[in-house]
Amino acid sequence: MDRHFGTVWRKAFCTFFLWAVLSGVCLATVKDFQPEMTPDKPSATARTSGKKSDDSEGRGRIPKEEPTIRVGLSEGQASAILTADDAYVVRDVLTGQGLDKFKGNTMTTITVQGRQLVINGKAISAKSVRFSIADPRTMRYLSVAGKKYHGNIVLTLAKDGTITVINEVKLDDYIGGVISEEMSPGWPMEALKAQAVAARTFAVYSLGLHNEDGYDVCATTHCQVYGGIASESPEGLRAVSSTRGEIMTYQGKPIYAAFHASSGGMTAGSEESGGIALPYLKPVRDPQDNATPNRNWQVSTSAKELSSDLSAAGFRVGTLKAIELTPLKVGEGSTDRYASGRLKEVRFIGTLQTVVVPGPKLRWIVGLPSTLADVRYGTGTKTARNGKIEISNQNTEIVFFGSGRGHGIGLSQWGAKAMAAKKKYRDILSHYYKDVEYSFLF
Repeated sequence: MDRHFGTVWRKAFCTFFLWAVLSGVCLATVKDFQPEMTPDKPSATARTSGKKSDDSEGRGRIPKEEPTIRVGLSEGQASAILTADDAYVVRDVLTGQGLDKFKGNTMTTITVQGRQLVINGKAISAKSVRFSIADPRTMRYLSVAGKKYHGNIVLTLAKDGTITVINEVKLDDYIGGVISEEMSPGWPMEALKAQAVAARTFAVYSLGLHNEDGYDVCATTHCQVYGGIASESPEGLRAVSSTRGEIMTYQGKPIYAAFHASSGGMTAGSEESGGIALPYLKPVRDPQDNATPNRNWQVSTSAKELSSDLSAAGFRVGTLKAIELTPLKVGEGSTDRYASGRLKEVRFIGTLQTVVVPGPKLRWIVGLPSTLADVRYGTGTKTARNGKIEISNQNTEIVFFGSGRGHGIGLSQWGAKAMAAKKKYRDILSHYYKDVEYSFLF
């Protein structure tokens, strides 16, 4: 998933409190160590550890209720249209009072007038309403904007007078609508299982991420891509059910289970994308990732265009005269590179000033697939001599080149695919997430 990392991150207390309630864990202290990043999604081409748990591992454990997660489907809506394939009801979320009941296949239109919700032309006092199937035993589904979803649909009147659409859904039903968006259902089952556990862990860790918006997680790449029932696949659902309720923990807490498309042969530490160092997210060699199609990449620009792009991002260098960067050696850090070899910072020397641009920021400015990158100039193969490129012509071609796709933190999806030929899903996960334990929420 290429993915712009969110800059506003989870409130650790809310996350860990919910975890404690769900799992019965007593937390003596709560530490805020939220990294500022999100999972990466594989590119379009990508969409084409202990032993695996057996039945005995689940025996004797106390069943816990499966949590419900609130997924923000859309915001800023002027209206919403709902229907269902069976009878459904609408209630005031605050009071629980029933407001109306509709027959199956009946279309309901919700609008806003005078800062009030209006259902089929009738204004109501409720600021938030919940639509649900009248008889949940029928296994029927609600639809909003033409898409079917498990669970309930909540419509909330936002402060700006627009409608926020939320799906209240059981956790594993949510993961069923995520997994095939994040990994091709045609990939090996052990890779899909690893993805299911990572996605479920990330969801639990993210509970409350969007509390200020009225839900837990969004349905986009800022959190995890979620498409509801239309995104489910038989293979993905099998991976979810085979790992039902399973998450990764570190010292009794759900981990930040970041994942990305391709590591380029070396994963990154959590601090390499704007977060802080987490003990279970360390750089690891990832030779299995070599099988990734289009593993190597390059992005070309001119010195003039690069100066303009830097200026637009707030780094005014004037006319670009030089670039300073230690040459890339995968798995070796330096003053301007992280331990994995990824860009920590790059110095650009111009006529106005010298600016130091953080590697993750430069990735978005230039449009790099990853920060496991180097730079050269011209059409040849010359790289920076002694870590410096001198630029005399503003039409000179500047080429950034490297490998991998995404932030490189946590599970590499292409690496997991390759490992799945010989490894079980927990072996795969334990390669990318160090010293984690496997727990069951329910």
